[in-house]
Amino acid sequence: MREKQSGAALIVAMVVLLLLTLLGTGSIQTVTFDARLSKGMQDRSYAFQLAETGLRTAESLLSSIEDAQAVAAQAGAAGMHFETGTADYFDSAYWQTIALGTAAHPVKIVVQRWRFVSDSLVVGARQPGGITYYLVTSRGTDPGYIDWLSAGNAERDNQVRSEAIVQSVYAVRHAD
Repeated sequence: MREKQSGAALIVAMVVLLLLTLLGTGSIQTVTFDARLSKGMQDRSYAFQLAETGLRTAESLLSSIEDAQAVAAQAGAAGMHFETGTADYFDSAYWQTIALGTAAHPVKIVVQRWRFVSDSLVVGARQPGGITYYLVTSRGTDPGYIDWLSAGNAERDNQVRSEAIVQSVYAVRHAD
């Protein structure tokens, strides 16, 4: 009986196992790629949400300040940078000069007095009333980069996987 067996079942089984192995390897590579893609999207979403949180935090602070002269001091006390000159917000070297915000909001926030529009007809020594417009810029990064900075490491652009920069113009009427 053994003489009639040619081993065809073994060859078929080996070919099927080879095909299953190739299929499994391809699936693993696809899953790994999808996981990396998903992580990138998650990092981008985190950076954007963090930047939005910074924007809303700065706007909330600006709305609570009564005196326009106190904006710079209170922004600094809240971990925000008050910009007095011009800034290139898309230059990474500029952002390296800005300190990371508080532990509760690890985001970089810049508040800049943009313009004042008087809406009163006051004449004389008294300051006219009006609306002050602030340009608020917030930069959020991925959580890995925040951990990198929190560990005491220096800023390096090649460590940032994702970043988001958002801006708003916020109008405030300070008390006269």
